[in-house]
Amino acid sequence: MDSVIVQVVLVATLAGFIQGLSGFAFALVATSLLAWTIEPQVLAPTVVLTSLLGQITSLSSVGTKLRAGRATPFLIGGVLGVPAGVLLLPLLDANAFRASIGIVLIVYCSVMLGIKELPVFRWGGARADGGVGLLAGILGGATGIPGPPIILWCALRGWDKETQRATSQSFFIGVQLLILGSYLAAGLFNTRSLQLVLVASLPIILSAWLGSRIFRRFTNQGFQKLIFSLLLISGIALVWSGL
Repeated sequence: MDSVIVQVVLVATLAGFIQGLSGFAFALVATSLLAWTIEPQVLAPTVVLTSLLGQITSLSSVGTKLRAGRATPFLIGGVLGVPAGVLLLPLLDANAFRASIGIVLIVYCSVMLGIKELPVFRWGGARADGGVGLLAGILGGATGIPGPPIILWCALRGWDKETQRATSQSFFIGVQLLILGSYLAAGLFNTRSLQLVLVASLPIILSAWLGSRIFRRFTNQGFQKLIFSLLLISGIALVWSGL
């Protein structure tokens, strides 16, 4: 069997489980582990489509908490932000930008993990949510990693863990569909990408489903600790890649 295929199956299983458990981080895990062996032109569309598959699978664990009205401001901001981020990309030093974001995450999440009771931000309403969606969209368009602003904001809104996940995952699915449509329009999907997606599909579905079932056992406080721990690891990974 092709060694790359074996690697894709193993990484898809790990990334799918983490995504099912937390509601995010698939792209970060998959990209960081596969970028050494798969060229970007193949990897980027493969990761977007497989991440979307994992999101849809794990969304079943919070289906009753889905609210279109709650997710809409984030999605509107994201739709506006992604093209802006893509336009900014040529103007940025991508490595320095990733490292800067990583440093902010490391400092912020370290502080949050040391606090017994998290602050709650109830101000701003839909406008604040839309602004966070805009920031996440810009970040996603410029770096391919839109997650941190949405995950942080939802964690500080005082929502229970199911509401947090339902909102952030709705945003991620919307943004991924937008990116996927852009890739299709640009003809970026090739036979190799589709082959890797087919190989990874079953491991992702099974592992994301398992992770989403384990998620149900977390308390709200335990889920917050999980989120900030994963974001801290994300920050370290971003600094590493930036350097």
